Amino acid sequence: MEVNRIFDKELKEDIGNAAVRVLIENDLINEDELKDLKISIGYLFTTNSGQVEALFNVTCNEKEFYFAVQNGGFMRITIDRDSYDATVSLMKSTHACLQNTEPAESDKQKKRREKNNVMIRSKGISAPEKLLCLLDDDRVTLRSTEEICKRAAACLLTIQIACDINNNGDYEGSLEFFKPLYTRYGVENMLNSKEKRIIDGTYSTQDTIDMDWAYESYWALCWCLGLVEDISGADTLCDCQEAISFLTSSQSLEDFIKKCSLRSPDEILDMQDLYYRYHWAVNDSIVNPDSNTGDLNPSVVIERRRALEWVLSSTIDWYDIVLSA
Repeated sequence: MEVNRIFDKELKEDIGNAAVRVLIENDLINEDELKDLKISIGYLFTTNSGQVEALFNVTCNEKEFYFAVQNGGFMRITIDRDSYDATVSLMKSTHACLQNTEPAESDKQKKRREKNNVMIRSKGISAPEKLLCLLDDDRVTLRSTEEICKRAAACLLTIQIACDINNNGDYEGSLEFFKPLYTRYGVENMLNSKEKRIIDGTYSTQDTIDMDWAYESYWALCWCLGLVEDISGADTLCDCQEAISFLTSSQSLEDFIKKCSLRSPDEILDMQDLYYRYHWAVNDSIVNPDSNTGDLNPSVVIERRRALEWVLSSTIDWYDIVLSA
């Protein structure tokens, strides 16, 4: 039986990440442009034989690209907008499963959406009441405390080098000081793409700026680990000195782990959904002058959401996660 997969967040994330890799590897976009990238799914379903079929487009800074998934293959295709729209319309008219446009939202998802809508309204933020809760509790696997601690340690150490570059340009001295700490905490092989470029000296100015903002991603990880009390207000920056102390007061990764108490999947899913709604409001305000984002800091929203999505995903590098909203 054919099944509409348009509401399958994990599958959409997988094909979106694959498209991003193709575009970057072929120098069609660069990593600094990812914040402006948007993915629109024309159709996405599983055939009777279990194969995935999809047609979708990616836009980034007025550049537009089209991708298809068919017969077990993933490819970038040459097609214009009219042909794309006609193909999507044809597929929807000939495949009954694609006519099902109402997602099955579980009771937990509905309650999560309603609860976060109350908070959104209380802050004067504009977001649709019916904006769907994307993640289903039954399909989410939370990362382990150890894995999150390693990601947090790798992130924080690299932030310090990036800050030194931004503030005084002493890259070599900073690298010499912090490199042994990667070994102390056992995270020298846990770096993501931007962190690797900071360490190997191939970083761009944008990389160091992005790593400075990664304090907010680290702060969200610390909330997941029970070290930070609350991050539901995305209007103020984290306390950098307290953020640093969480790790530096620990002599080893094992010591750091002992201080942590991983929050429940329910808590983290609640916060992820709230930040998804924040992000939607931030994006909407760009094109809709009547939209209200309250006191939200857009950069805080994006960086904290990045970490929350990573904790709930299987993607290794959180810069590979497409933060669509």
